[in-house]
Amino acid sequence: SLAGADFCVDPDHHVETLLHKNAEMFDSIIFGFIIYYISGCQIMPPGKDDIIEVMEQVKVVLYFAHKLTELTENLPIEAIAIACGLGTADARALQALISLLHEGTHVLNRAIVGLRTILACETFNPIYTTFVHDALCAEGVTGITYIFSSALVIAIFSMVMVMLRAALYPIKE
Repeated sequence: SLAGADFCVDPDHHVETLLHKNAEMFDSIIFGFIIYYISGCQIMPPGKDDIIEVMEQVKVVLYFAHKLTELTENLPIEAIAIACGLGTADARALQALISLLHEGTHVLNRAIVGLRTILACETFNPIYTTFVHDALCAEGVTGITYIFSSALVIAIFSMVMVMLRAALYPIKE
């Protein structure tokens, strides 16, 4: 209980200190994100700017894939063949490829949006806060009280059982 009281004065500082002592166990990006979540999303992790740039690039690719799909989806195959200087079979293949590209960009966009949702501060910081602040600091003392009470009851009844065991068996002389 006393160690918990020392820890719970500033649990974030103690957790960060422990993590910095064991930083070599983590990949630098993972370590950066862990510190980001522990700090209440105040310390920006390394690579976050790169992730934001990739998301912006995916938006651009998605925009142009939509434009290309809009241009080619309603065109007859012959018009695509003439505009691109292709044969009919190649024009069909090009139209199928553009459709596949369009679907692929949507999959990529959903993956990036999902990654952004997963890595958001609102996802991990409440988990950390629940475990460290609420479970260890608020509920930990109550749990230790129950453990101590249970151990005391077990010890008392064990001693009673040992003392009464002699009364159960007759004494042999």
